[in-house]
Amino acid sequence: MSRQYLTLILWLLAITGFNEAVAQPTPVLTCVSVSSSTDIEVSWDIPAGFFDGFRLFYGPQGGPFIPADFAPTSNSAIISVPDITTIAYEFFLYTFINSPFSLSSESNHLSSIKLSISGDGTGIAELEWNLQGGLDPDYRILRSVDNLNFLPLTTSSMQEFADTISLLCEPTRLYYIIEHGACGARSNVVSGIFKDLTQPDDPILTLVTIENGFAEVHWTPSPSADVDSIIIERRTSVWNEYKITGNDNVFIDDFPTEPDFIDPCSNVITYIVRAKDECDLESPGAINYLKPHNTILLTGNTSDYCDRKASLRWNAYVNMQPPVTHYKVERSTGGSLFLDIADIAVANGAEYNFTDPAMLEPGVEVKYRISAMNVDNSLVSHTCELTLIPSPEQITTLEISYVTVTDNTFITMNVFAEPGSLPEQLQIYRSEDGVPVYLTTLPWDNSGILTFDDHETSVGTASYQYKVKALDACSFPMDSSEVFNSLLLTIGVDDQDNVALFWNNHIGWGTDLLNYQVYKYYDGVLIGGYPKTVSSNLTDYNETVNPDDGLNTTYAVEAVHIDGRVSRSNEVLLPRAASVEVPTAFRPAGLNNKTFRPLVKNIDQNSYLFMVYTRWGQLVFETSDPLEGWDGNVNGNIQQGIYVYQVSYRDQAGVDAYKRGSVILLD
Repeated sequence: MSRQYLTLILWLLAITGFNEAVAQPTPVLTCVSVSSSTDIEVSWDIPAGFFDGFRLFYGPQGGPFIPADFAPTSNSAIISVPDITTIAYEFFLYTFINSPFSLSSESNHLSSIKLSISGDGTGIAELEWNLQGGLDPDYRILRSVDNLNFLPLTTSSMQEFADTISLLCEPTRLYYIIEHGACGARSNVVSGIFKDLTQPDDPILTLVTIENGFAEVHWTPSPSADVDSIIIERRTSVWNEYKITGNDNVFIDDFPTEPDFIDPCSNVITYIVRAKDECDLESPGAINYLKPHNTILLTGNTSDYCDRKASLRWNAYVNMQPPVTHYKVERSTGGSLFLDIADIAVANGAEYNFTDPAMLEPGVEVKYRISAMNVDNSLVSHTCELTLIPSPEQITTLEISYVTVTDNTFITMNVFAEPGSLPEQLQIYRSEDGVPVYLTTLPWDNSGILTFDDHETSVGTASYQYKVKALDACSFPMDSSEVFNSLLLTIGVDDQDNVALFWNNHIGWGTDLLNYQVYKYYDGVLIGGYPKTVSSNLTDYNETVNPDDGLNTTYAVEAVHIDGRVSRSNEVLLPRAASVEVPTAFRPAGLNNKTFRPLVKNIDQNSYLFMVYTRWGQLVFETSDPLEGWDGNVNGNIQQGIYVYQVSYRDQAGVDAYKRGSVILLD
């Protein structure tokens, strides 16, 4: 019955004389609460005064409304409706007198609370509900894991709430209800499957320093309460996860026996820290990636024929807060205590140079140390101790032993000098067009051999020419090497699957170049019959290949010295198109097609991910093995029907792709 229709009835009663002025009380609704999946419990106060009963109206918000009469002694009712989860019901109440018939003034209006949920399968439960009415502006949100024991989460004056899930590491069905008002009016129960997908907040780097020859990393803890460990990342050319440590605020990088240890006394090491919580969720690192901290590498040299002075160099410390304002230079002579000898104000640039004005005594050990300090000296970053001993001599031999591409990503150069103890520095020059450009200056050790990894190259697009100069203790050139180049390999394929490999002529070994060796790999494994030998006066190789064998085929070339040394080229990939074919139906009990899996070719095997879902979005199968298929099992049963799949992969060109569709499971 609509409210307009009800008003019309009351007006007709009035004009026909049946609605005589009778003083009767107006009732007050006190509570409307969902009590089961089909029932709504309504309660009201029994007002003082004479009347014959209560007339309750209910219906969807805005009508139409259905009347129901109750005895004057009743103060509650159970209203059964079929659609509590989809409709919010509105209630209002009158008292009435039978003879002559009259109705009181209309009571207040209250609605049932219809709660809905979204975000199933994510880390955030999105709740929404309607406005119930009444004086209390706050709604109480309760959550349960068993649909029995509901615990309060929070209150909201809005009609929505986003529950960010934490500490639930596995998918868990959660149940929610809303309570309102002093009577504890409840909504319907909603549920969904959720897990903790919220990354913890980053810890903040405060200082990187070197103590006793090892790097120390300091940070302020993550504000997230569920963090239980810290991920240490460091960078030489790219960021790499290095160590996982407890939830402290300091890490000492003192693992010299491990193969991936980097000596902070010989390298600039850049660090960041990220947090990992109890569900193995990791913080994004966004703050620290933008503002990483680095060690300071102190290098230097001395000479007795250039006034026996030490020339020191170090890189800038960046991102200290408050920022670095000055660098303190300290010196120890012959084992004495360190003394401050200079204070260098911070300047623009990534490197600092300082020449010690003191006259150094030949053969006497001198040590130096640099400390980066902020304005109030509350943060101090030390370098390793640098030991120098003046010892001038003459060099006789300097040559580049080889230049080779390493891991298909950077160039490694090996340099030989004799006597090996003489050079203090090695200047490296690089060119792509025949004009040498200074690249870097490296400290030399007394082994006579130096290996340099040049990460600032594009080994797949250019050949590089290198030349080195040895510098003495006063930074004077002692000798220069001959030019030595890297090998750049390119590939071409015609319509008849003829492969042509080309590379540039090797420069550096001259007549000592023995030959070239061509290598061929299937999925990283050298195939039989390779390498193939190519004469030293040729720079190409041709062959015909299988048009599509489903394997990643790569080539590389090595120049071979008569003494067995090699200089390797970049690797090239034989270009082939990725292929993903997916059946449209399968029958687990049949003779063929007992499992459902895509047939893939020419993809990066490590990038493969195959997932099957029900039509309602429930994940029923997942694998990263291209040879593994789904047998149709869903919770221990074979259930015929239509299922949805997605295949994610990366092609040989490094392009990510996916394929989606549906499959029919037959009995």
